[in-house]
Amino acid sequence: MDPQSFLNSAFSNVDIIEDLHRKYQTHPESIDPSWKALFAQLDGSLVEEVFTQDSTKQSTTVETVPQPVAPSVSKAASGELRIARLINAYRTYGHLYAKINPLETESFEEPWELKFETLGFDPSESNTLFPTCGLMEEAEAPLSKIIDTLKEIYCCNIGIEYMGVQNPKLIQWVQEQIEPTKFTIKLSIEQKRMILQHLNKSELFESFLHTKYVGQKRFSLEGGETLIPILAGMIHTGADLGLEQFDIGMAHRGRLNVLSNILDKSYSQIFSEFEDRWLPNTYEGSGDVKYHKGFSSSILTESGKNVLVELAPNPSHLEAVNPVVEGYVKAKQILINNDDAQLRVVPILIHGDAAIAGQGIVYETMQMYGLDGYSTGGTIHVVINNQVGFTAQPEEGRSTLYCTDIARAFNAPVFHVNGEDPESCIFATMLAVEIRQKFNCDVFIDLICYRKYGHNEADEPAFTQPQEYQIIRKKKGVREIYRDDLIQQGVLERHMAESLEEEFKQALQEALHGTRYPEEEAPKINPEEIARGNFDDDLAGMLRSVPTGVDPETLRTIGEKIAMTPEGFNLHRKLKQLNKDRLAMANDQKAIDWGMGELLAYGSLLWDGSSVRISGQDCGRGTFSHRHALFVDQVNQKSYLPLQHLKEGQGRLDVINSLLSEYGVLGFEYGYSLAAPENLIVWEAQFGDFCNGAQVIIDQFLCSSEQKWGQKNNVVMLLPHGYEGQGPEHSSARMERFLTISADLNWFVVDASTPAQLFHLFRRQIYRKSPKPLVVFTPKALLRHPQCVSSLSDFAKGAFQEVIDDPIDPQDVEHVIFCTGKVYYDAIAEREKRAVDKTAIIRIEQLYPLHEDKIRALISKYSQATDYCWLQEEPQNMGAWQYIQPHLTECLPEGGNLRYAGRNRSAASATGSISRHKREYERFMDQLFGNKRPSIFDVAGQNRN
Repeated sequence: MDPQSFLNSAFSNVDIIEDLHRKYQTHPESIDPSWKALFAQLDGSLVEEVFTQDSTKQSTTVETVPQPVAPSVSKAASGELRIARLINAYRTYGHLYAKINPLETESFEEPWELKFETLGFDPSESNTLFPTCGLMEEAEAPLSKIIDTLKEIYCCNIGIEYMGVQNPKLIQWVQEQIEPTKFTIKLSIEQKRMILQHLNKSELFESFLHTKYVGQKRFSLEGGETLIPILAGMIHTGADLGLEQFDIGMAHRGRLNVLSNILDKSYSQIFSEFEDRWLPNTYEGSGDVKYHKGFSSSILTESGKNVLVELAPNPSHLEAVNPVVEGYVKAKQILINNDDAQLRVVPILIHGDAAIAGQGIVYETMQMYGLDGYSTGGTIHVVINNQVGFTAQPEEGRSTLYCTDIARAFNAPVFHVNGEDPESCIFATMLAVEIRQKFNCDVFIDLICYRKYGHNEADEPAFTQPQEYQIIRKKKGVREIYRDDLIQQGVLERHMAESLEEEFKQALQEALHGTRYPEEEAPKINPEEIARGNFDDDLAGMLRSVPTGVDPETLRTIGEKIAMTPEGFNLHRKLKQLNKDRLAMANDQKAIDWGMGELLAYGSLLWDGSSVRISGQDCGRGTFSHRHALFVDQVNQKSYLPLQHLKEGQGRLDVINSLLSEYGVLGFEYGYSLAAPENLIVWEAQFGDFCNGAQVIIDQFLCSSEQKWGQKNNVVMLLPHGYEGQGPEHSSARMERFLTISADLNWFVVDASTPAQLFHLFRRQIYRKSPKPLVVFTPKALLRHPQCVSSLSDFAKGAFQEVIDDPIDPQDVEHVIFCTGKVYYDAIAEREKRAVDKTAIIRIEQLYPLHEDKIRALISKYSQATDYCWLQEEPQNMGAWQYIQPHLTECLPEGGNLRYAGRNRSAASATGSISRHKREYERFMDQLFGNKRPSIFDVAGQNRN
């Protein structure tokens, strides 16, 4: 054999070979005998030559995939070398020949990677003795026996992918677990009976629902019932390895089964949801369908350990819950505040085969696994591989062989298991949990099964999968298959099995009867509590003023710390001047700008002991270089966060430059906030309109989770917003979208106009005590605007103001302008430039919930006014106009009319032309301050729009 051909072949992983070769040179006894035999045959210089090849010499032309060509192999090569290659071929490609598909009706052809001719053997050598290279106890064995051993290990009902994970220790550990025992599965009689018990519960629960609630959607687990013993085995194995909490995220398929048979949600509760009976003690605002709800419970394992198991609620947006669970787990681990926290709390994500292959959020979430600020120490993934996505075949939904091929990108081992072999599934699960605990990496269990019914129970799958469902309808259920197998083994007697089944059915029937015919009448609920969702906050609570001022001396101390760097720290020359300016601001020698005001807010909260977490793309310095919470040494590139060094005992600070993701990262922060609602959790979009990429999280979680699931969160979204002629992609944070979905007191929507307002807003977010999300439209041009500043005294007293009055003398005011955000500074500049008098400009800082009482009070103050106008820089069909117009109109005195000044309606959020931007600005300022008054027809058209 040509050794270079071997090292360059698909069987080789250069990183692993290099590591093994290094060990061979120093401690040859420490590596696998098969590799030892290989290196003994190879010339060292040749190995080094391969390791140092220039990868740029490889062709980058993309063509059709060529047919595999077997490498040139000399039959005269040594036995050790050929057997070493044989062993590594099965380790790498044995899963391609494994019996993992319960719908496979015919034997399939041996993959080319494992064929005799590919590996340099001839069929005539079947009975020839070859060295076993440590694979078997015998030093030598016939080739046929060696191959049978390899097939027994790598080609039975578990197919394992692990050779490409670029972790030699993990590879060696897996081989030590499965090769000496030939992947023999040894379970006690008690464990086997426990598997059957879980299968009984899983299948009988589904069949009971199917007969009692005909035609109702439940997204049955039938065909994949082995998921239940897999999860039970995962929890019991994990508990024995030190895990104390399991947080599960999954979509709807099998969810009811997991709720009842893993988390012990009572059957009567589940049946009540099918009966569409409102349970007062579980009322959750608008509520949600039964197969989206979450649950948590404490479970006692077989070994006597109490563990917490939580299932996160999830919308129908497949895989959307993934980053939410990861963020929740991360926060839990941080709250434990222990070095082994990641070994005590684990995320479990349950995927569908079509979803994991098709939803980009899976990749975004997995990309976080090794990043500071996001890593949870590894996730256990379980794929319910139904081999169909709604109506689409696998080949219509993915371009890869396996739906789990995303695991390769992140060096995660994969166990492909046959859903009709529960014992193999449990054994693979035990190994997967151990891998996660030992190597802190993601690991996948690909549960290959089928779907007994259609996408839901009212769907007819034979419309699109006729042949597949001919096979499925003839199949026995996995429970029946396993039960008969245990009876045949003598582990179980048939009459005992049938008795257990009848007892379980009877228990279900009794729960159903108790649900339909309750002995006690449900307690009555106050209708007012129902109307507002039975939550703690009412409108008065949302609008209640919260004193948030900070002692000036404390602010000075914090400000001075913010402007300090360690001795010998090589600060960028421009930032030296920034720190001088910040020091002057802290000592009230210079007005405080937006960036300093924001840092003072964080610093004051940290000073009080609260924790602050800020994440987003480039948030360390800020997209517009205004924040500079993070300094980087210009010589050694070490980082320094001044806010982490305020005083002993301060709160925890995390400032994280996130991966280039909105959907995944905002989902992570939402999940984090669920577990740590008392913390300030801030996510910043690079530009406000980039939050479009996170719309699923905004719509399905942030704005509605309290109404649907009773889940409170405290996430703050910073969305840079403002029209400076930068084009449609960098102007609008889509204020109108947030205002459209503002209802039921679900969050705060704010467009703050001064640094002090932002300071008090952030502090109010913590000291309100009752968590609510906060959407903040932050400025761009105002970050360095000479008038967008505050004095130190503005931070030392007062509270956030929902509405800010004009300091103008109210006498003789004829025109009242309402606006929000940056356009206020444009309006006051134009008022001064045009020498306009008798005009008051009122800022509405909090758009939702709107403080109408304060607005009415100000309108009454300007009793002489006859003209009222809403001013905005956004197009008329965007911004706040369509939301604010009916509210302000109701506040006006009788006969008062609200006119509009701003850009015309537009499909794009802004123009990309600076000159056009300026013309638009001049036009609506003329409209605002010009002598011409709109006609009655103009007014009617504005109100209609």
